[in-house]
Amino acid sequence: MLPHFDRIKLRLSTGPLMPIVTMGHGRTPVVYIPGAGDGLSTAYDAAWNMAWFFRSRTPHQRLHIISRREDIPADYDIADHARDYAEALDRLQLGPVVLECNSAGGPIGQLIAAHRPDLVRALVLASTTHTIDAHAQGVFTGWLTLVENGHWAELAWDTTVRTYRAAQRAQWAAPVLKPILGALSRPTNPDRFKRLLEGLLRVDNSSILRDISCPTLVFGGTRDPIFGSELQRQMAQGIPHARFIQAKNYLHGADLESPDYSKAVVELITDTH
Repeated sequence: MLPHFDRIKLRLSTGPLMPIVTMGHGRTPVVYIPGAGDGLSTAYDAAWNMAWFFRSRTPHQRLHIISRREDIPADYDIADHARDYAEALDRLQLGPVVLECNSAGGPIGQLIAAHRPDLVRALVLASTTHTIDAHAQGVFTGWLTLVENGHWAELAWDTTVRTYRAAQRAQWAAPVLKPILGALSRPTNPDRFKRLLEGLLRVDNSSILRDISCPTLVFGGTRDPIFGSELQRQMAQGIPHARFIQAKNYLHGADLESPDYSKAVVELITDTH
């Protein structure tokens, strides 16, 4: 059974709206920053999927899934997004929270934890990075090319295969699955996804990792084809109080597929009570 959820849109002081989905009954406030998929579908629109993914955690945690602003301007970078999230946390009076960041949400969470430690009691960096190396830049540049050409089926298939192990084993079904995935993932506002990706190309948080003072969990897959395991290790080593866990043989969706992920998050929350 899916947990009950509420959906709102918070208007920022500069005018744009940030979609938010809230669910769960626990005392622990957890704020979740989604990955690049947030550019295709906001939490507001994907609330049913979010409820299914978080269903086992809702009895113990109060979850706030917060999407990036609806309209992302050109040249909007990670620091701009971090300011939006910090304002949202201030306005909602949620802090200090467990800040849980997936993939492209990781660099945003790092900036918030480093510059606004009053808002973050613990940080989760899942399947993410602190800087975009040549390999990741090649992946994102390839995705941007697919977006420019309107090849949504190719984009959806590539992101799925990089994320889920089952998809890699089902490569033979690509001719059938690609059109279906492309139809389901085509966004109403392609520019939002494009600008989210463009903002990632310039990410380098190497210099601020040492300023993250809260307990931190770094979790990723050993076979992540976007942010390699060594890149994840470097990130963890740069954060003073980081615990590094790698899920063996998992891909970019390690936090989505590995049972060790939710256990590690619960341990982090328990240790920071």
